[in-house]
Amino acid sequence: MIHGRKIAALCVAEIQNEDIQSMMYPLYNMLEQNGWKTFIFSSCTSMYFDVPFDRGEAGIFRLVPYDLVDVVVIYARTLKKTSIIDDIIGWSRQYDKPVIVIDDDERRPGAVHVNFDESDAFRNLIKHLLEHHHVRKINCISGIPGNEISEKRTAIYKEELEAHGIPFEEKRLGYGMFWGDPTYKVMNEFFKDPDGLPEAIVCLNDTMAILACEVLEERGIRVPEEMIVTGFDGIVQEKYNVPRISTCRRDMDQFGGFVYNIIEEHCGGKKDTKQYYFPYVFDASESCGCTRVSVLDVNIRISDMYKRMDNSISYDRSMTEMLARVVKLENPQDILKGIKEYVQEDVWLCFNTDFASLEQLSLEERTPHRYDTQPFTDTVITDRFFVGRDRIRRKRIWYQDLIPDWKEAGQRKQPLIFYTLHNQEEICGYAAAFVKADKYIHFGNSLQRIQKLMLNLNNAVSMYTSQTVLRATNRKLMDIQSEIIARFADLVEARDDSTGQHVKRTGEYFRILGRHLAKHSRYAKALNEQELELMCKAAPLHDIGKIKISDLILNKPGRLTPEEFEIIKTHTVEGSKIIASTMANIEEERYLKVAGDIALYHHEKWDGSGYPHRLAGEEIPLCARIMAVVDVFDALTSKRVYKDAYSLEKAYDILKESSGTHFDPEIVKVFMDNHKEIEQVFFENTETE
Repeated sequence: MIHGRKIAALCVAEIQNEDIQSMMYPLYNMLEQNGWKTFIFSSCTSMYFDVPFDRGEAGIFRLVPYDLVDVVVIYARTLKKTSIIDDIIGWSRQYDKPVIVIDDDERRPGAVHVNFDESDAFRNLIKHLLEHHHVRKINCISGIPGNEISEKRTAIYKEELEAHGIPFEEKRLGYGMFWGDPTYKVMNEFFKDPDGLPEAIVCLNDTMAILACEVLEERGIRVPEEMIVTGFDGIVQEKYNVPRISTCRRDMDQFGGFVYNIIEEHCGGKKDTKQYYFPYVFDASESCGCTRVSVLDVNIRISDMYKRMDNSISYDRSMTEMLARVVKLENPQDILKGIKEYVQEDVWLCFNTDFASLEQLSLEERTPHRYDTQPFTDTVITDRFFVGRDRIRRKRIWYQDLIPDWKEAGQRKQPLIFYTLHNQEEICGYAAAFVKADKYIHFGNSLQRIQKLMLNLNNAVSMYTSQTVLRATNRKLMDIQSEIIARFADLVEARDDSTGQHVKRTGEYFRILGRHLAKHSRYAKALNEQELELMCKAAPLHDIGKIKISDLILNKPGRLTPEEFEIIKTHTVEGSKIIASTMANIEEERYLKVAGDIALYHHEKWDGSGYPHRLAGEEIPLCARIMAVVDVFDALTSKRVYKDAYSLEKAYDILKESSGTHFDPEIVKVFMDNHKEIEQVFFENTETE
């Protein structure tokens, strides 16, 4: 009970099916008229295949507030994964709540079962043909051989023939398997009978009866003037058929009252779990000739059908447009912005709190929310989309509260329907929508729209989740690549009698210098955030070519000979070759260009006296000019086998003296202007040397 109103939780699948709607709407009306509030917990699939998407849909039944609702009603025929039915019953019984299971083939402990009794109605149908229409040649299109329903109805057909003195003939029985193609084959067999066509064809469901009428019409045989056809089940499609099928149907208005009375009894303290039966009734209609076709009635039916089709096509078009707007998603807000103008029912979207921060989480930090592993976080973040009103500021609520405003919900007569929001089996939250229910046709149209909206929302959620996982995976791969590059560079520097701190220091110096250079208009474009990040990532590879140089030369304690120095100089060209050949398949083209330029040109000089190509001034790529300053500064302030470390002051003096000859003077100036930051990096990374 919530706010003084009793709550009925209806658990159902594929509510977009009009036959299911016709069963639920009368019960909703009875509940509403008697002061109840109706919650519908619906999955978009029957879960028959038990694929990951189905398991995500099943999460909605974990949302049911079993402690708050007064009764749980399960439409068992719609849920093809029967373990879900058992779970719902189990959770309901934990809170001692009555459970009404409708139209189930099994008897489940702890539940009240409501099934349909069809035997008398079908028997009356056969008697009607034999006694009212006086037919003697009756063929039967049965269902699936061995199927309990099929065999039961077929047995009644045979019994009534015998009771009326008509011998059963095997050729008059065919198996249409309850659907189209097999029924078409059975009808063709009937036409081959040398004794001629029957007077009537009894079909064990309406689908086969409608197909039989179509085949007869194709052959120029009029129904019912030349042949009677009957069906069974009273499906919604039958009322759009011409002629309307004489069938056995359930009076759903009466059924709503029947189930409501059972609910009241068991909420009032009744504890039995007996099985209740609601009878089918035989409805003699046009296909047996007991009623006549009205042109007006046909026009109304066709008009109604076209209105539904037009409404569906129009909404499908808007859903396609919505999906087109949410193809590229950077955060959950993009989903909300993309759907706002396409919502035609009042909806709350409630996302798990960690879904809202999904972009910031690493792959290891992500919590899988599934049917059997905490599908919803303790609190959820809600956004309201009410037609004709601006979206209100988002709220955080306890997920057990379902929605943020029960006062408003209690004042409205419409039922609330709940769906999960999920990416395959990973549950991201849920949606709660008000169903328009002032008329049955509005109820159906509203459910159709909500169902399509939910499917498209889940497409958007899946796209966003997949994109964030892909981005997180790419970030992880880039981090791994950067770590490999850094370790590779460390190994190279270690051969040069260095500790590896050279790589770290030069990288930090490069970042500081690049960041401050970017503040100058001359360099702002070339050193934008993305470009600077590429340069900093590439900087550790500036001496990668030294891997090709002999240790005897690299670590020679004395002065190098001219020949040895020429060999040392080749590390620039070798470095650019290594980068181009070994990283072509793992790094993007822009990174390869920057890394190659740094390795190849970081020993070029401003005055053109450097190597390997004696470039001068701005012919030298900017990344290499920056690298030249930080590389020489670190070499000056580091101890090597051939020299002691210079003091910072001495290093600064050498840089200033070489400004305009070795180095780009503006880069040296910016370096000197920010020497305090440089020194902080120096002191933090020289203790281990």
